[in-house]
Amino acid sequence: MQFGAKLTLDGLMTLMAGVIAFFAVIMQIRSSSKQVQDQIKAQRDAEREELERRKKALATGILFEIDNFYVYHVGRAYDYINKALQMKRLPEVARIPSSLFSVYQGNAGRLGDLPNDVVRVIVDFYSKAAQYLALREDYRAERERRGELPFEHPANQRAKSLCALTRDFLPGLARALYIACEKLCGVAGLDFKPPSIAVASADIAALNRETQRIEHEEVHRI
Repeated sequence: MQFGAKLTLDGLMTLMAGVIAFFAVIMQIRSSSKQVQDQIKAQRDAEREELERRKKALATGILFEIDNFYVYHVGRAYDYINKALQMKRLPEVARIPSSLFSVYQGNAGRLGDLPNDVVRVIVDFYSKAAQYLALREDYRAERERRGELPFEHPANQRAKSLCALTRDFLPGLARALYIACEKLCGVAGLDFKPPSIAVASADIAALNRETQRIEHEEVHRI
C-alpha cells in the first residue's frame, strides 16, 4: 500500500509538472506571437511613414519645379506677348533648355505613389507645358529665320500666327499650373499661398474666364 501511494504521489507530481510546463510553453508561444505581431506592426508603420515621406518629397520637388516654370516662363509672358503684338512688333523669346523638367522626367515612374487626382493634374500640366514649349520654339525659329522684317511684311504672317497661338495658349497653361500646384501643396503639407508659392497669387477666376473665351473663339473659328 505504501508503495502504491508513493507511485500515485510521484505520478501526481509529474502530472503537475507537465501541466505547469504546458502552460509555460503556451505563455511563451503567446508572448512570442505578440512580439512577432508587434514587430510586423512596427515594420508596417515604418513602411507607411517612409511611403508618406517619399510622397511628400516627390510632391514638393514637382511642386517647386512647376512653380519655378510659372515664375520664369509663364507668369508675365501673356502680357509681354500681347503688348508686343499691340505695338505691331514680334517679341523676342529665348531658347528654353530641354532639362527644364528634370524632376518630373526623373521621377515619372514614381507618380503612382501619389493620389490619382493629383497624378491627373500633374500629367495635364506637363502635357500642356510640352505643347506650349513646342509652339514657342516654332515661333522662335520662324522669327529668327525671317530676321528683322517689318511687322506687316507678308513673309511674317506665319510668325505672327504662331506668336498669337503661343499667347492664347498661356491662360489654359497657367490655369493647369495653378490647379496642379494647389493639389501638390495638399500632398506636400505646404500652404498654397505667396510668396513661397508664386502661382498662388494668380487670379484663377480671371484665368478661367480667359481660357473659356479663347476656347469659345476657337470653336467659332472652326
